[in-house]
Amino acid sequence: MTGRWKYLAVGGLVLALGLMLYLPAAPGDDVSWVAVSSHKLEHEIGLVGKIEPIETSIITAPFEGLVLANELSPGMQVEQGQALLSLDTALLEIKLRDALANQLKMQQTVEIYRTWATDPQVLQAKQMLRVAELSKQTLDLEFSQVEALYQKGIVPRNELDALKQQRYLQSLELTAAKVQLKSVLAAGKGEAKAIADMEYQNASIAHEQLNALLELKMLHAPFSGVVLSLGVPQSTGGEVEAIHAGALLAKGQQLIKLANMKGLKIVTQVSESDVNKFALNQKVAISGDGFSGRQLSGYVSAISQMAVQDENPGSAARFPITITVNAPENGDFKDVRLGMSVHMTIVTYRNENSFIIPHAAVEQAEDGMFVHHRERLDAPVVRREVTIGQSTAKGVEVFGLDSGFVSVKADAQ
Repeated sequence: MTGRWKYLAVGGLVLALGLMLYLPAAPGDDVSWVAVSSHKLEHEIGLVGKIEPIETSIITAPFEGLVLANELSPGMQVEQGQALLSLDTALLEIKLRDALANQLKMQQTVEIYRTWATDPQVLQAKQMLRVAELSKQTLDLEFSQVEALYQKGIVPRNELDALKQQRYLQSLELTAAKVQLKSVLAAGKGEAKAIADMEYQNASIAHEQLNALLELKMLHAPFSGVVLSLGVPQSTGGEVEAIHAGALLAKGQQLIKLANMKGLKIVTQVSESDVNKFALNQKVAISGDGFSGRQLSGYVSAISQMAVQDENPGSAARFPITITVNAPENGDFKDVRLGMSVHMTIVTYRNENSFIIPHAAVEQAEDGMFVHHRERLDAPVVRREVTIGQSTAKGVEVFGLDSGFVSVKADAQ
């Protein structure tokens, strides 16, 4: 009898709790009251992708030349500052000597204009002017003497006229000498000098640039990373052309593609129905079979505004999303390799105090959404306006509600 009473007591307690959580209304009523309280609500979306480097860098040939040595291979790890490729500088040195010769020629021309006042052309023009001035002075003196003798009747008229004609011609020659000297002096200060200065500057810059390229005969890694490819990609999309010792390179030709392993990212795609559920800086949980037992984290760093092209016009649009992987505490990604497949979980919605009620508890009216609510089962019923939030398998999230009970029609259970 004692054991039976215990079972009866436990049964009564369970029945009482059931009545508190889900209590039918009074006989003849067609509604029931369901208890509601706040809970944590999260919506997650799972994605898959592959590990990619946060940054890639393409090293190109700095000048035309031959490959002297190459010991690289795709997938090889390199350290910052490590020597990658050695190039022959014979062709570059020829160009460098030509540029130096041109610079020296332009320097000589600039020097001529800098000392233009003592240039032979200027000295010759000044000498011609001085001779013309002396000749003019001599003729002026001789003319004054002959004129005085003519006034005394000692010399004839024709001798005076001949001397006068010589004096006039010498005046013209003097004027021409002055114009010539002015023109020669102006030539050392005008456009010709400006052109010479600019040509010298261009020649100096060209020589400096070629001289700087000479320092790049040995290519070094700009950062620690992994060699992704060597050579120029084929236009047909095949494998890149290998680089071997003795190969002739053109200036600007792609040589090495490096991946920076100081950071990682994941690029995936989401459908048009889910893309607006994502936002920048959303936290991402990352796991993978290649680094099992280790959990990585990241965040949404980019959401494309343009869908990727799809050959099937009837398919739904898909948008690329970039996830940046946070650096581990030790700052090392040594067990994470490029190309590894990963699984990602992104929380697209979180509410620490969410109220979930049955869909049937919400009544729609012309002026909004309402529920019938009571704080306790013995409290009066209040008609409260609510705002609809997220939808779940257990019901719908509402805002504007407190803990208590909401009514649900019996035929909607």
